[in-house]
Amino acid sequence: MKKQLIIFLFVILFSTNLGIISLFAQESETQAIPALPESEVQWLWGEVVSVDTLTKQMIVKYLDYETDTEKEITININDKTNFENAKSLDEIKAQDTVSVDYITNPEGKDIAKNISVEKNEGVQILPEQNTQEEP
Repeated sequence: MKKQLIIFLFVILFSTNLGIISLFAQESETQAIPALPESEVQWLWGEVVSVDTLTKQMIVKYLDYETDTEKEITININDKTNFENAKSLDEIKAQDTVSVDYITNPEGKDIAKNISVEKNEGVQILPEQNTQEEP
């Protein structure tokens, strides 16, 4: 009888431990991993300093309106980057004026969402008018 009681208590103790272990295992499985927040889309307008088509990067000089100073930023281009007035990064060159919508990824890289190249519409120079009066 004593032997049966010990086996019975052992079985109950073992079952209870399994129940507690499975309870904790379920809790850890149901806990969601927090998603990284999407970076807010930022905008800048500036002059292209350099373009590197191998690394798919361009450096843009722009005016930081908050500090009123000129800064440079490295913009990374990927397959999702949209272009306006250019087909690809290959058509962008130093001294082009660009408008860039970009996000900063979790690793701290600035990734272009949209790059718009300003077209230099042929500036029409009007002939000088003669401002001298004839005597």
